[in-house]
Amino acid sequence: MQQDKDRLVQWQKDPDLSLANLDRWYVGETPIQMIPTKAQLAESGMAPIMTGWLPAEPIIGANTRVIGIGSCFARYFVLWLAERGFNNAIDSSPYNALVRYSAAFESPAVVAQQFRWAFDEFDSRNALWIGKDKEVFEATEERKRLVRETLQKTDVLILTLGLSEVWYDKASGEPLWRALTRRHYDPARHVFRVETLRDTKSHLEKIEDIRRRHLPGLKIVYTVSPVRLTATFRPVSAITANSVSKAILRAALDEFLRERQELVNRELFYFPSYEIVHDYFRDPFEEDNRHVTGFVAGHVVRAFARHFCAPEMLAAKAVAADTGSQKLDIFLDYAGKESRDPRDNELAARVGELERQLGELQSVCDARQKVIDELDHAARERLALVEKLHAECAALQRQIAEKGTRKP
Repeated sequence: MQQDKDRLVQWQKDPDLSLANLDRWYVGETPIQMIPTKAQLAESGMAPIMTGWLPAEPIIGANTRVIGIGSCFARYFVLWLAERGFNNAIDSSPYNALVRYSAAFESPAVVAQQFRWAFDEFDSRNALWIGKDKEVFEATEERKRLVRETLQKTDVLILTLGLSEVWYDKASGEPLWRALTRRHYDPARHVFRVETLRDTKSHLEKIEDIRRRHLPGLKIVYTVSPVRLTATFRPVSAITANSVSKAILRAALDEFLRERQELVNRELFYFPSYEIVHDYFRDPFEEDNRHVTGFVAGHVVRAFARHFCAPEMLAAKAVAADTGSQKLDIFLDYAGKESRDPRDNELAARVGELERQLGELQSVCDARQKVIDELDHAARERLALVEKLHAECAALQRQIAEKGTRKP
């Protein structure tokens, strides 16, 4: 009895009845966003990852002119458009740097340089630009005009940022497209560096400055490529270097967009393909542990199209076409399939891919076995002929020997 009385009188000392438990943490005036549980992701699919980053209405219609710069996602989406018969107005000239070498523009520094070049804010006379083909790209006035006109005719630019590791020309202070060939590399002039967050943000600001002054009608959709570095020039593991490279890009891009909140989801957009790949799918990478599987790429592009493209575009019938790449064909196949939770089929798709590869290997083995059998058959025929000739020669030798013994 006394114990209950003391507990009521001295209730502040009871941890279960303290004021701390009667209070609540301040969580702001707007609803906070919680990390979705595995069950919530299974129920809602990718939707929780895209919260806050979607346009109020689609920005890409049947007649919208779209180009993609950077690796993976941008290229995949442009291919998705082409397969459905859209985006035919874009100049596909092989001399157009934005079209031919767009996959080489993986860093904000290089993309900003192309914007500056197109609008006469960069003197390209001493530029040393080398594509993946190891050939030098000549920065002529005609090619600059092509880049400028392409940007001026574009309605939506999908810009995928890939890396923060950049090679620079010390003499000009300008970035190079990529590491140079041995023939062009000059150790006194060409240097490697990791861009800082400040540097990266300044490149994004330069792109935006040119967009605002010269391309006011252009909408830009930013993404960060989930594709990992092939290798790093730093004396650390490529895995850790890749983490830093992506973190710099993502942090700089987020800060850049936060400072322009009034433009976000109106003129400037972010699509979280990087987060979808890393935080939604269970096993997103191919055996090289760098590139995403066709299954994952297909569903990511499908999710983008669902929110950024007009509904009739999703319903458009795909034009059957051979891309010349089995990987791209697989991507297009999955990009045309709707699924509430694509992860339900992720492991089945991986098994199917392994079975496909097994089938290919079996076909190769069967073809080689057929060649072996044909060679064996031909060898046996020749051996039989040799044995026949050997027998005939032996018979002739016996006849000659017999005639010789019969002489008087």
